[in-house]
Amino acid sequence: MSALKFVFSAAFAASLNTAVAADPAYIDKSLGAQTVRLPMLAGFPAACEESTSLAERAASLAPRSSNFVTCFAPTNKWRLFQEGKAADLYPYLTLTVDPPHPNGPFTAREFQQLRQATRARLDDLLTKSEAAQMNLQAQDARIAERGGDLKRENYRQKLSGFFDVPSKLESFSFLVSRSAKVSEAGASTAICEINAATTILYSGRLLRVSVIDDCSGARPGVRARAITAAWLNALSDLNAERK
Repeated sequence: MSALKFVFSAAFAASLNTAVAADPAYIDKSLGAQTVRLPMLAGFPAACEESTSLAERAASLAPRSSNFVTCFAPTNKWRLFQEGKAADLYPYLTLTVDPPHPNGPFTAREFQQLRQATRARLDDLLTKSEAAQMNLQAQDARIAERGGDLKRENYRQKLSGFFDVPSKLESFSFLVSRSAKVSEAGASTAICEINAATTILYSGRLLRVSVIDDCSGARPGVRARAITAAWLNALSDLNAERK
């Protein structure tokens, strides 16, 4: 995979409307003893199911505290990317799942406590960019052990606000803007992204959804929020009898 094309670990509004109006296609994924249906929004295929190298790349950029599940990307970008004609996959979606909690499944009460704690502490945690930079360096070192040469420097992140997605699923979401100098395969560039991060309670497990977009445009984060809402509601509908 060439440099800088999937760094963090469109005519899209019509596709989102269609996805909400009709039952989307889906892929089945196992979460331990359970199977969950993951929606593929219209024009948003499961790119990591089509490409082992992309899945490995995305997994290498996922937090060590979670297990990577899959990723989705817009059709037009994904096809161009496969042909070597696209420099990025924005906006793309990644999904991870936390390991089972040692004390048993998460309860609704414990999830509300997690939500409250996140709201209380997140802004302070995100301002500690030095700790985040150290985590990225450790991640880059693990990638180097497998033959990669990704290097991220001057990392900065900032909380851009919380938002709620009306859904039958218990969840909470927030926006984080982040930037860094990224070098790989002899090329360097400045990256600016917005991450709509969502934590979902599903059958006692914590699913982590990130919709990652670039920071360009007059209203960064609007598209990421819209994709998040469409995907969460489709996830709820597809698994209405399974939760």
